[in-house]
Amino acid sequence: METTAADLAPFKSLVAQRCGLRFDRTTEPSLASALAKRMEVTRAAALSAYYARLLGDESEFQEFVTHLTVNETYFFREPSQLALLTDVLLPRLLAGRDGGEPIRIFSAGCSSGEEPYSIAMAVREKFGAGIHGQVSIVAADIDRCALARARQAEYGEFSFRALSPDLRARYFSPRGAHRSVLDAAVRDVVEFRQFNLLTPHYPSGLSGFDIVFFRNVSIYFDADTRRAVLQRLHAVMNDGASLVLGASETLANDLGVFELREASGGFYFAKSAAANGHMPLARPSPEAKPPAPTRTVPSPRRSPARPQPVAEAPAVTAPGWSATMEAVRRLLRDKQHEQALALIGSLAPEDDIRPRLLESHVRLQMRQFSEAAGLARQVLLFNNWSAEAHMLIGLACKWQGDVENAVRAFRILVYSKPDCWPAHYYLAALCRDDEASARRGFATALRQIDAHPDPDGGLELPLDLPVADIRFLCERRSAAASSMTRVASHGA
Repeated sequence: METTAADLAPFKSLVAQRCGLRFDRTTEPSLASALAKRMEVTRAAALSAYYARLLGDESEFQEFVTHLTVNETYFFREPSQLALLTDVLLPRLLAGRDGGEPIRIFSAGCSSGEEPYSIAMAVREKFGAGIHGQVSIVAADIDRCALARARQAEYGEFSFRALSPDLRARYFSPRGAHRSVLDAAVRDVVEFRQFNLLTPHYPSGLSGFDIVFFRNVSIYFDADTRRAVLQRLHAVMNDGASLVLGASETLANDLGVFELREASGGFYFAKSAAANGHMPLARPSPEAKPPAPTRTVPSPRRSPARPQPVAEAPAVTAPGWSATMEAVRRLLRDKQHEQALALIGSLAPEDDIRPRLLESHVRLQMRQFSEAAGLARQVLLFNNWSAEAHMLIGLACKWQGDVENAVRAFRILVYSKPDCWPAHYYLAALCRDDEASARRGFATALRQIDAHPDPDGGLELPLDLPVADIRFLCERRSAAASSMTRVASHGA
């Protein structure tokens, strides 16, 4: 069936209005495919006839919706977020409760059930079988076909690609050659409900939540719809409750409804302003401006902590920022650090953070680590998610031996710019006691280098990293980490 943009327009509007799904030119083919399938099943003679049926037949609309999203999920997806649940969020809640109502966890947009069942298994693994009396798990999705599969709890091999063999053997029983069914002990602790997240008022049974997982769902929504859903979730969460989103979705949902927080290298949102010992990541105000540039260079005869003004800075005018970057790059290659600082100082306007970042980079090359980190942190006062600033802080901390803060900076960078291969490389190199994480990090960096071998890692800094050498190291170290993991496994 051939369809035009005009043919699809009323269906796009109806789906957006009822369930928030948005379709652009890249996703319109999936809408057209769903229309063709359902029109064939219902024997609708024309698009107009099928549209009329969707308006008056809620059951058919639900069948139609099941064909519009990709229910790609699997057990223990993004395990770091499950660790955030079991190591940080749940212990905090358990410590603050003395009996009474159970802690309520909501899996919003649960699809075929892998997420809520993963939550149930992770909680059971951490706290024992008795924890299910203190924790309740509710899962909801608009797709009733996906919910039927979730309640059946029978899965094929695709769902197990991130689940360890030990956990699979512990919680699943084989059913046929290629499928497995979840044990009732875990299956029975999750309550499934069909529900549309865009419903203006959630029913009483969907309220009082302490932790909400809303992962890999908002990718289908535009900003206004995401904000509307976040506001509805906010209304059914207890004060101090936590909202966990997919790693790639976190920044896209920092819309002012919740407060973004960081704990143990993981990011989540909180309903209340209570810090609970975790760091809030506040957004700068739109009127904020970066501090005035220092425009100073340390004298080689004095301590770097006591900078001297540069009286002889030349009045250099570059045709643009790219030209300035290249000029600084050439000066750094020739080890002309003082000249690079003079050039930056002559061009630094008070309302531009880029010269400050460039100065921080130059001071890193001069091994003035504290000054470099201080400049980068000043940038964070203006833009808390500056990828360049977090890279500079991470490098400064790494070279000073401050592994904890280096790891934190690189993790924030991975969240804000997941395709930055140097961040993955440096994180992997710092995983000294976690071979599995090191292997994954080096492998990720290698894939990204192969896709985009940019010596600056996609950042607006003249990093000039030796791509070929780092690629070789990633190959060697990922292979070595994999070998060590196999040896450890056999030894156990």
